[in-house]
Amino acid sequence: MPGAVKGADLRRDPRFALHSTPVPSPVVPGDVKLAGRAVSTGPLTGEVPGDGFRAEITEVVWTGLNDAGDRLVVESWRPGRGRRRVERE
Repeated sequence: MPGAVKGADLRRDPRFALHSTPVPSPVVPGDVKLAGRAVSTGPLTGEVPGDGFRAEITEVVWTGLNDAGDRLVVESWRPGRGRRRVERE
């Protein structure tokens, strides 16, 4: 969006987190968070002006319940560490 404040915010501090809406779903029954850095790719060209960014993902976290529904499950991924799963009562 031309002149958006978010572009200026990301140029000042490129960290971002994107959270899903925790709506029950048979595909992803839980909450998902992506975190990373927005790297400017410069002005967009074409009909609509604006700022381009690409996302460098530094963390993905899914939080939900196990199949029995009696334990909290947190699955996460980070570059260089890979995937990790933790279950809690």
